[in-house]
Amino acid sequence: MRPNKIINLAFLILLLAAFSACKKVINVDLNSSSPRYVVQGNVTDVPGVYTVSITKTISFDQDNVFPTVSGAIVVITDVTAGVTDSFSETSPGCYTSHVLAGTPDHTYQLYVNAANNIFTASSTMPAHITLDSLYTQASRFGGTHPQLVPVYTDPPLVGINYHYYHFMEYKNDTASADVIVRNDALINGQVVKQPIGGDDLVSGDSVAVYLECIDSSVYQYYSTLNQTNNQNSATPANPLTNLTGGALGYFSAHTSSVRSLIVRP
Repeated sequence: MRPNKIINLAFLILLLAAFSACKKVINVDLNSSSPRYVVQGNVTDVPGVYTVSITKTISFDQDNVFPTVSGAIVVITDVTAGVTDSFSETSPGCYTSHVLAGTPDHTYQLYVNAANNIFTASSTMPAHITLDSLYTQASRFGGTHPQLVPVYTDPPLVGINYHYYHFMEYKNDTASADVIVRNDALINGQVVKQPIGGDDLVSGDSVAVYLECIDSSVYQYYSTLNQTNNQNSATPANPLTNLTGGALGYFSAHTSSVRSLIVRP
């Protein structure tokens, strides 16, 4: 059922250096009289601490401060390895792991209990694909700013199981709000050199690009998030989520590979 009064807000959320951040950029539809939980969780194959953030949406007439949710129970289970990790709240609304290790081909299940509101999700981490290199090139569209070109080798398909990719771009340690996802329906088994982002790069900028290999449900989340961001409708649809229980957001078990450069004249 569609809310009676809907607005479109942006949640700006930062990542930790180990790419296990509590926060990310989301645009969602909000009913001004019905706040909703927003859960965002990541497990990667980068060793370190993994995080889950829990916040709430706000009404359009409130200050642009999104309430964090404390006191929740957050558990992630590596179903493949039989390991369960109960997360600790290390800052308001941010919950971190203790013993969990992200491993490709393992399936992870998220459980959240926030004031007796139960949210669950499952995500399987794909095989690791390395970002081989990163360079800049002149814009193909006549722009004055260079484009970024990440280079990676897409593995051959096995059956109909596509590979799904999500890119995160950082310029001078600030994350881009662009949502960049791909699948390999048209690039199966190829060395891929498709430009991304870089619309406002100038000489001297420090740039890092992360290549995430994500599962199909997380790909659907990012794809519909991108469609939501591009809609002109006054009532755009919420991005599809792999969370059950009515929360907005996502849970992603993914691999991560990064390359960086300094933009040269």
